[in-house]
Amino acid sequence: MKKIHRLLFLLTIVFCLVQNKVNAQQIFLSNQHIVNKYSLSPAYAGTGELFGVFGSYRRDWMGVSGAPELKVISANGSVCKNMGLGGSISAQQAGIFTNLSAMLSYAYHVKLSGSSFLSFGLGIGILEKHLDLSNNESINDPYVYTVDRTSSMLDASFGILFRYKNLSFGFGSPRVLSNKESESRFIWTNRQVHLQYKFSFNNTWAVEPTILYLPKEPQFAEISLPIIYQQKIWLNLLYKKSSMGIGVGAKLKSNFVFNYTYELYQRGIASSSGGTHEITLGWKLINKKNDGQPKPDNKKPYYDWVNK
Repeated sequence: MKKIHRLLFLLTIVFCLVQNKVNAQQIFLSNQHIVNKYSLSPAYAGTGELFGVFGSYRRDWMGVSGAPELKVISANGSVCKNMGLGGSISAQQAGIFTNLSAMLSYAYHVKLSGSSFLSFGLGIGILEKHLDLSNNESINDPYVYTVDRTSSMLDASFGILFRYKNLSFGFGSPRVLSNKESESRFIWTNRQVHLQYKFSFNNTWAVEPTILYLPKEPQFAEISLPIIYQQKIWLNLLYKKSSMGIGVGAKLKSNFVFNYTYELYQRGIASSSGGTHEITLGWKLINKKNDGQPKPDNKKPYYDWVNK
């Protein structure tokens, strides 16, 4: 067990220290973390549920030709007491650029004390970039036609997560590999930090503010404030540097969940668009804890008492 801890610690140090000046890949941002925390970091794999599967669709700047579009399918779950596995497939498109990605991730969870946990997550996958000029032959730039229109490379992510009761704090990178001149290299320009805390006022109402921050390009900050009713229905208020949004969601029967978010932009080309729409659907297999109550048994007096 100590060897595993040392290996994870060493890998974390390597990811933090090795940085090269290369062109970072564009990171597509999503609001699905309201119902799918695994989208924030691979370290969330296997936390909270036995298994969960999610599908998300996001369309930015409705009405603007070539606006970004994102489709994601992901799943994660626990495989034993201290480990989790996850995977995702995504298609990201913005104008003539398309990114196809597939990634598998592994998480290891260490219990520090009765209520605190430290989790390490690593992901590895393949990223394929495609440049489609089939409908853009009028582009008057000879350099464009010298670019390799399809290229594939290794992709990776990592995350470290600390949890204490209702508090979650994590940092890492959704992409730590890039490609330049057909050579994959480590980078860490897409650093990501998030902080989350759930305030439960009573059995009926709760709020769970989340802060998400990317200090490097693309620099980004987001504050979301879900207002939750009976753990089944929520209204989410969203603020970003260039937009504001509102979302609604619910937990349905059989542990199905959905979340919808609408964002309205304040400036730039996006301000003249129809806004951004994102919807996430998911299903969770919850780990039902023992509530301490005796189970029905027709051979015990408790069974007769309950059924009186």
